[in-house]
Amino acid sequence: MSRKEKILLLAVTCLLLCPQAVAQRFSVGTNGVDWLTLGTLNLEAGAAVAKHFSVHVGAEYNPWTFMAGDQQKQLQTRHVSYWGGVRWWPWFVYSGWWVAAEARYSMYNLGGIIKRSAEEGDAYGGGIYGGYTIMLTDRWNLDLGVGVWGGYKNYTRYNCPVCGVITEEGSGAFVLPDARIAIMLIF
Repeated sequence: MSRKEKILLLAVTCLLLCPQAVAQRFSVGTNGVDWLTLGTLNLEAGAAVAKHFSVHVGAEYNPWTFMAGDQQKQLQTRHVSYWGGVRWWPWFVYSGWWVAAEARYSMYNLGGIIKRSAEEGDAYGGGIYGGYTIMLTDRWNLDLGVGVWGGYKNYTRYNCPVCGVITEEGSGAFVLPDARIAIMLIF
């Protein structure tokens, strides 16, 4: 373990063991909707920067291919995504209603879910969201939200997830819905 990693581990340990020192300043959470999307691993961290504002960064990763090699059944939503953004809270940070904006990048390979074709590429852009955070305990919140993210993508489309026959290559705009039902630890 490098010196930097040791210092980071020590700082996180101190924050977790002494939460009154920075009460309600930081959050770590995971989105259940992403987990239901074929097991997408995800994590988001946030920090309160003012009474009504917080900043958030996150990542998600899905390496799974299901029924691999079967041209009629294979499906995947393999991707890695990174985002960062800001939330505005009318009441207090980590409590009640919020609106958010973020920048996002995703490298993806999707196929076999709705139709037998597949698409892979890079997508980058931004999103707008709104939601409500329910305080479950002093340290745990349930974070509910919906929004859209869109931008520009470079892509290659294939006839099926297995065959590798290219049907189209290009780039263009996109807009996708997004939802969250996240559990958050506040410290």
